[in-house]
Amino acid sequence: MATNTARSRWDNFFLTLGAAGLLAVPLLPGCATDSGFNPGDDNVDPVSGTGDNDNTSGDDDDQTTPEVGTALSGVVRDAMGNPIADVAVSTSNGASGTSDVDGRFSITDIDAGEHILVDFVKSGYAFSQTPFDVLEDVENTLIQTMAMVDFTQTFSSSAGLDFTVEDGGPTVTLPADNFVDADGNPYNGDVTVEATFYDLVSDIDNGNEIFAVPGDFTAVDVAGDDQVLESFGMLQVNLSGTDGEELELGSSSSSIVLPVQVQDLGTAPEVGTTIPAWSYDEETGKWVEQGFGTIVEVDGELFWNFEAPHFSTWNCDQPISTHGCLTGVVTDVQGAPKSGATVRAVGITYTSTTTARTGQDGSFCLEVKNGETVWAEVSYSISGQTATQRTDPVTIPAGQASCSLGVQTCTDLGVIPVDIQTCVSGVVVNAANSGIEGMQVVSPNGGVATTAADGSFCLTVPVFQSTDVFVLTEQDEAGYQPVRMYAQPGLPDCQGGCSNVAIMRPYTSNSCAHGDVVINGQVAGNILVEVFDDAYPDVRVYSTLTAQDGSYCASVPGGTEVTVQVGSGDNLCDFASFSTQGAGGAECDDAAQGGECESLDTFVCSL
Repeated sequence: MATNTARSRWDNFFLTLGAAGLLAVPLLPGCATDSGFNPGDDNVDPVSGTGDNDNTSGDDDDQTTPEVGTALSGVVRDAMGNPIADVAVSTSNGASGTSDVDGRFSITDIDAGEHILVDFVKSGYAFSQTPFDVLEDVENTLIQTMAMVDFTQTFSSSAGLDFTVEDGGPTVTLPADNFVDADGNPYNGDVTVEATFYDLVSDIDNGNEIFAVPGDFTAVDVAGDDQVLESFGMLQVNLSGTDGEELELGSSSSSIVLPVQVQDLGTAPEVGTTIPAWSYDEETGKWVEQGFGTIVEVDGELFWNFEAPHFSTWNCDQPISTHGCLTGVVTDVQGAPKSGATVRAVGITYTSTTTARTGQDGSFCLEVKNGETVWAEVSYSISGQTATQRTDPVTIPAGQASCSLGVQTCTDLGVIPVDIQTCVSGVVVNAANSGIEGMQVVSPNGGVATTAADGSFCLTVPVFQSTDVFVLTEQDEAGYQPVRMYAQPGLPDCQGGCSNVAIMRPYTSNSCAHGDVVINGQVAGNILVEVFDDAYPDVRVYSTLTAQDGSYCASVPGGTEVTVQVGSGDNLCDFASFSTQGAGGAECDDAAQGGECESLDTFVCSL
């Protein structure tokens, strides 16, 4: 027999889709079968039921809009764009926060005008850090990628360890009896090594980790001069003792043989070339030149051979000597300048990034390598919602140019309008995989779309949020399994380039549940009964009406946990939850209602 318990989540708005109140006939004042939510009106806000939905509220009730100039908010994600929860985010001025299930974080107690270093730490992921200038009167936003640790092993300090990070990846030699603690005292005992070989050449949406590396590519060479680097490979190694204390190498160096990574259209260094070694300095947020390595060939592949005197993150780089620059203006969709946005130029034919913030007029200028192809990523917040979008690639012409020489020397991207929206495209199909026309597809934190003749649809939803997409059904119609996804960046307003795809299919198996509804001691006919898949508690998947004798039989999805209820919100009458695992596919006919359907207790309501 099913059981029921009080659950406040049923107060959510989507329990009222198709039913504004308790009854389907006006036994209660103002109650009706329809909630007033009009699926055909693309301007209706599914949350408030009002028109002119600006899609900025989202499902973010526990997130407050940060005060401009005194807070830093953002999103942490992995190299595939998935959110990372429970990341410890801290700043060099002592402020801290933790990312939530959607990867979002917010840190307060930061003074405008500060230059801070923001650390990102989580077990199983490589340490990452980003330098950041906190600006006044803007929403300060940071979107951070973290790379997963590729290799972990514990060994005895007296034995040392030779290991390969991954197949075809770097090899590292850790000499025996060569470890010290933070105070430089010799360490004896077990050592745990974690190593990450950054993927700098995969497609940006398919595992590229260039945004996960510590810092940006700004550096200080041995002469103390500032440089911008071009990388041919990067490796992070962290050593710890039995109590988790940080360890370092002793007097002997560690040999590193690092595969050379070059973009498809990039130029590889020649065998015998010496390329400087750069270590990331977590105190300054810059790469520091410390020695050099040599390009060697092994089995037809290029490697960089280097002796590391200590460990953190090492970078095989050469300074960029041929400079160009990239400019543009970021605005909102109304054309107003978007100040404080973070713009990163990303090399396509070489491996490097540079970063700038937009000024009060929305403008930016970025140093890049001339004669190469780049694109720009713009990160920003609007009303507390974080988003990012990219520009088309552009080739920087030959000839020296620089922001310091004047923006007139730079390649101009023009005006870049930004929004907090992305899109979900997909198709609604029947059991035979044929598209269905005229179905209403809804996202609770987005909009509503009607399927075309081929069953296709496109919704606009907030980026970097989990969103449920479902098909709105009427009484006794087939139910469609909702789809939950974490919305990735894409073009808003379904303009194309949509990276979020949802295929809406009917449930593969169904069963049924039956019972009766009694109101004020009398059987009640024509009352709305709704069915919810507990994996998607805000989405009605089936519904039906009671017969004149108060009885009903409702289809329910098979193989899951479901809830059947009458009424919702303040007008909640009663509900019952039960499992349909192993249900036998019974249907709502006379035989099923008397036997194979789940029999529920009578729903009893008092007005």
